[in-house]
Amino acid sequence: MTITTGLLRKRASVDDLMLSGVRAITEKGIDHVSVLDVVTLSGVSRPTFYTYFGDIHGFYAEIWLRYGKEWLCAQLDETKPIDPAVDQALLEIFTAARRIPEVFEVLQPEISEWWEKSFGGDKVAELNGSWLLAYRIGLKISIGISHDVAKSKPLVDVFKVPTNVFETPVVANLAPMPERFTSLPGFGDVGNNVDAVLQQAAIEVIASAGVAAASITRIARRARVSTGSIYPRYKNLDLLVQASFKRTIEEIVDGNVGRFEAADYDLDAYGNSVNAGYGQSRTIWRNYRAEMHLEAAHNKVFAEAMAPGFYSAMSSLRSLANRWGLSGEPAEQLGWFLHAHAIGATLLFNALPAIERIDNRVMTRWAGYTLQKKYQLG
Repeated sequence: MTITTGLLRKRASVDDLMLSGVRAITEKGIDHVSVLDVVTLSGVSRPTFYTYFGDIHGFYAEIWLRYGKEWLCAQLDETKPIDPAVDQALLEIFTAARRIPEVFEVLQPEISEWWEKSFGGDKVAELNGSWLLAYRIGLKISIGISHDVAKSKPLVDVFKVPTNVFETPVVANLAPMPERFTSLPGFGDVGNNVDAVLQQAAIEVIASAGVAAASITRIARRARVSTGSIYPRYKNLDLLVQASFKRTIEEIVDGNVGRFEAADYDLDAYGNSVNAGYGQSRTIWRNYRAEMHLEAAHNKVFAEAMAPGFYSAMSSLRSLANRWGLSGEPAEQLGWFLHAHAIGATLLFNALPAIERIDNRVMTRWAGYTLQKKYQLG
């Protein structure tokens, strides 16, 4: 066997393994794939897998290195072809990366490098890129819970500012970007309410390690109670997790309604709230929401349980659109767009903290101006 032939065989084995890994992720979900799943699908031996990748997390890191930049470019340009399975698998790797050191240590610097090469510090390009990338990521991770989120697609071009936006009257009187943003409230004190204590412990465990890593024992340990105190209240883990999600909707999402209904909550306030959502007080909520979406992509029971919360969140955003002058279908489209963008933006922030300093008021002002012209609002 020549050296060239050996290299070709090695490359073929690696490619087979990676494509099998992509398939396994799309079929089972990133947190439910094993080495056995991959080698069974590929026909490559376990020793070969471990020789090339070390473990399953090293394998995910290599999949990212192989397809990551292609995936990122495809999110910004839908004319770039990408296999649907690769699209879904990379979305899941991207979402889970923050808690997998082997993946994050290659993903984060690669995204930063890609971002710099793609936009080169151009403020307008960064603004457009961040909103489009966040929206597409949020749309794709949400659509398994409710296909209604796709109603937002007609507004994609509305959320795109022109290259001369800073020379237009729309942003002429824009005040300097705040040095510090008003912190958005996170979860409140649960006190001695046992149900609330258990639900909060479930939220924190899932935010840290994902749904698949959660267990009654781990949640009990986090809550500092016995497992015996959980079962009379929740017969199984799924019911506790679903109750925890309902609590997040009631406390975080419904809590946004008061801000949205404030008389001075205008387009600038919403733009600033995007930045404020990156604050430390929202870290647990951001990561918990991401993990629940990740699990729901392959768990119909979870998806169905989360759907009412989706509509609650969208309803509050639709009400905000009503206050800005939109009604009917356009208001619903805007509600779903902002909903998808909000989810995607928090996922993007985990991988690309630099977006924290993008002035989102420019985008929200321009979108408001564009919508006003499109629907001839007063």
